[in-house]
Amino acid sequence: MRTQPLPLLILTGFLGSGKTSTLQHWLTHTTVPLKRVAVIINDFGSINVDASLLARRQLELRSITGGCVCCQSFEELVEQVHALAENPNLDLVWIETSGLADPEEVLDHLTAPELQKCTVMQSMILVIDGSDFPCSWRGRAVQEEQIRYADLILLNKIDRIDEKARQEVEIALRRINSTAQIVATQRGEIEPSLLNEKRTPSSCNHSHHEGEHAHKHHDHEHHHDEDEPLPHAASTLFLPLNAPVERPAFQRFLGTLPTSVFRAKGFIRFTESPGQLHTFQQVRDQAELLLLPLENAPDITTGLVLIGPHLDEKRIRELAGVLVPSLI
Repeated sequence: MRTQPLPLLILTGFLGSGKTSTLQHWLTHTTVPLKRVAVIINDFGSINVDASLLARRQLELRSITGGCVCCQSFEELVEQVHALAENPNLDLVWIETSGLADPEEVLDHLTAPELQKCTVMQSMILVIDGSDFPCSWRGRAVQEEQIRYADLILLNKIDRIDEKARQEVEIALRRINSTAQIVATQRGEIEPSLLNEKRTPSSCNHSHHEGEHAHKHHDHEHHHDEDEPLPHAASTLFLPLNAPVERPAFQRFLGTLPTSVFRAKGFIRFTESPGQLHTFQQVRDQAELLLLPLENAPDITTGLVLIGPHLDEKRIRELAGVLVPSLI
């Protein structure tokens, strides 16, 4: 039986900011035994790409797909956290939210009555893409809320900007959040102990209100900010790639994707080396294709998840016909 509340670490950040890379680095370098750590990964799409990337031996890994934990999937989040809190062998739980999650609503759900005595909010960590701040897609209102609620802000991808630009981003962040610690990073590489450091309530921009819990509604399809001319409707599309594809055809497909595709990620095999599994990540014009270690590969679904406002599914499937004719 657990004698102390289970600490929760919330990892937030807009699409493509580097949340998963940050958590990967922590899992690889932390001194905390992984058998005493649990990770809950929320992906807005129908398959959880990030969870597959974070798979480790002995690690308790749970996946929430098909909806954001701040709205559609909040009940599953509460259930998952409550179940983990019943395990006395766990010392820490990471919760990586989707890039579109409203932090206030996530905190609201994590203060559900059934969680108040068995969990404690240790920190809310935000990853910011320094090369794309404020974010270029119509999600600035969400990003601002993420900044406002953070205890620790990782200013990531600083290798893509110069010192003047970095200082300008920090000044802008301070206008929104004057108390959070800001640490500059590349590829989410940071001293692991800094991430799981316990922060006192006085340093937090949020509080754990016992006895108060009111679920609010956050609709990703219709969220609107007065400074934005149009709503930032979020949609996702999964393109299954069950067989190896030709690399030149894959490159042509990427080059024809409409600008509405803000984020793309997934797993793919190429005809030139069908036994090797690659992970693919793209944010705007920043694309990365890496060979995935086979120890993480057995149950991975190959295919791409595309995220963006008002995706034209028919058109994208037509374009993907160069990869898999059956997608047309």
